[in-house]
Amino acid sequence: MAEQSEYVEFEDALREWIRHVMRFSMKGFIEYAAETRLSMPQIALLIRLNGKRRCAVTELGEEFGISGAAASQMVEKLVQMGLLERVEDANDRRVRLLLLTQKGRAIVERNFEARQGWIKDFCSIVSPELARNAAHIFRELLAAAQVFEGTEHFQTQHHPWRDRGWGTRMHPRRS
Repeated sequence: MAEQSEYVEFEDALREWIRHVMRFSMKGFIEYAAETRLSMPQIALLIRLNGKRRCAVTELGEEFGISGAAASQMVEKLVQMGLLERVEDANDRRVRLLLLTQKGRAIVERNFEARQGWIKDFCSIVSPELARNAAHIFRELLAAAQVFEGTEHFQTQHHPWRDRGWGTRMHPRRS
């Protein structure tokens, strides 16, 4: 394995690239959030439910690090907007599960499109040769990322909600 100093240039370039990608992506996300008049936590909740088809309000509160009452209020607003629906759990009739409506799924899909809208325009400004070389390098980096994802280093460095398949806590839990 090469020494750390051999990777400094790569690390610096990778950080700079990620900074630009995040800025482009977040710009699209913020613009779309403003267009929909949804808050960032509301959009994050919709994205979370898109990844896991059914979920109880209490689970959302725990995952987002907010009280059950706050989660319930956010859910109620989204239900009233026609973005979520509550359904009875087939295994426990006392539990109400949340599902995205078609309208909610459309918002999530449009959000992904807004976050990635810059990609086609960016690709159009690079030369065909650079595009081919970059595609090859990105595929190699993707393979390395997939290997890294399976390592103990990644597993111990990653966060506890990794296995839930979605994002970060929106707010620290309030006592």
